[in-house]
Amino acid sequence: MILTKRLLSQETTEKIKKENIPVVIFGSGTVGEAVFYACVNAGIRVDCFCDNNINKTKHPICGLEIIYTPELKNKYKDAIFLISAADIKDVVEQLNSLGFSKWYSTSSFLRNFDIYQYEFSAPIDFVGYTVSTCLLCHDNYLNPDKLFLRSVDIIITERCSLKCRDCSNLMQYYKAPKDCTVVELMQSIDAFCAFTDEINEFRVIGGEPFMNKEFHLIARRLINEPKVKKVVFYTNGTIIPNDDQLKSLMHKKILIIITDYGSLSKKIAGLVQLLKQNNIAFYAPKAQGWTDCAKISKHCRNTQQLKKIFMDCCAKNLATLSDGKLYRCPFSANTDRLWAIPEQDNDYINILQNFERGIGVIEMKNRIRAFLLKKDFLKVCNYCNGRPFGSLEIPPAEQINKPLEYKQFN
Repeated sequence: MILTKRLLSQETTEKIKKENIPVVIFGSGTVGEAVFYACVNAGIRVDCFCDNNINKTKHPICGLEIIYTPELKNKYKDAIFLISAADIKDVVEQLNSLGFSKWYSTSSFLRNFDIYQYEFSAPIDFVGYTVSTCLLCHDNYLNPDKLFLRSVDIIITERCSLKCRDCSNLMQYYKAPKDCTVVELMQSIDAFCAFTDEINEFRVIGGEPFMNKEFHLIARRLINEPKVKKVVFYTNGTIIPNDDQLKSLMHKKILIIITDYGSLSKKIAGLVQLLKQNNIAFYAPKAQGWTDCAKISKHCRNTQQLKKIFMDCCAKNLATLSDGKLYRCPFSANTDRLWAIPEQDNDYINILQNFERGIGVIEMKNRIRAFLLKKDFLKVCNYCNGRPFGSLEIPPAEQINKPLEYKQFN
């Protein structure tokens, strides 16, 4: 049953306008901008934004300050929160822990808002993509009967055209990187989609996904999957697809995100020109936000410390499909691929194996739902530096000459 009282409807909008309580938009990204402009249209006065990334609080957005979320209680005894973050479950739990109970999903509010009225800090195609993602995440949180996933990373190659020392996907440790086979990837996608109702986006990653010369076959499979709403390729601007590969990207479901590493992204200009010529949606942000989270070492943390690392992690909801297994984050998936930590069987669900064994759909949905929503830490958290919001940033894409050493387990 949908929690209608938590929706920012016409009725609740009028109620907010009459109350003398500060209004805060939770989340200062592009969806936060859209919520702000929708508030302007509706006559709602917004006091400020809040965000869990302290680095974002240095500069205002839409002319308003951004407050670091843990410091909200120092400024407000009470406030109304309009949630623009896609991970609404985590936001609601955090607000409750801070003593704030007045929150609204902005899904119905944004659904009736024309984003093309305003200029944003990102391209309008990307704004539309992030807004639609937020809508789906909120709708499914408020009506949780379906097994819905916001985002699933699918690793299609270990190979990369760059050699970044601090890659959070751990490509710097692979000594003999290889592509994942199309047969294996197709089987994994088939099995995973059989156990889910809706997937907002598949994020096709590596390594550099364009290094797998058969990436276009994976693109076509995901485009043709009715349960998948969006297919996003993450590339580094060093490879331009050939004509046959390019045809697979000419679809409304496709979005290309090109991380701009400056001089390292040697073919970014040509790639952007090609995408524009073929009306393929893309976004090319500058590389930023890298943190020291790529070291693999045992920390000997106790249970409470592991729970804290997990709770604060900005990557714990980056579900990752690798070798037919579902993981909570790319770090977990790649440490397993690398045999870099002891067996972590409780840190993943073997989707393909259960599919081949004929495990029932309802049972698997319950397992996946519990894995994604009820875990409070993973074994692999003991080998990770942690990825909290607002970590100290480091220079991105510093190159190395050879793979990094690490201890390998059998």
